[in-house]
Amino acid sequence: MNRRRIRTHVVAAAFILAGAWWAHAQVPALNIDFRFVAAGRALNAGTYSVDISPSGHVVLTAEGGAAVEFPDTKKLNDRKVDRAELIFDVVGSARFLSQVKLPGKGHFVVGRQEAAEGQETVKGPKTGK
Repeated sequence: MNRRRIRTHVVAAAFILAGAWWAHAQVPALNIDFRFVAAGRALNAGTYSVDISPSGHVVLTAEGGAAVEFPDTKKLNDRKVDRAELIFDVVGSARFLSQVKLPGKGHFVVGRQEAAEGQETVKGPKTGK
């Protein structure tokens, strides 16, 4: 009886770990078609994944590249969204990442440009959440 109970717990733990790994692997990836500035760094067009670090900061990672963490992340709300969105402030021909919306995680401000003339939004694919 003891072996059966231990086996059941091991199998349950394996399913929990597999589910956590799968959820972690579902970090939204977005294709950004223009150069932009994020956290004071000029970044090239490309595919980026975006997530929240354990410390609560937004992290933007280029496909095959280094991560950019936003230390001054401010959470606005927990409003539910069905896809990741990156909102850029437009100043002249430059674009600055200003807001991030993530399904199941919330809406965050990562930087604002007071002289913004408008905004441009890049949306990721819909999630099943």
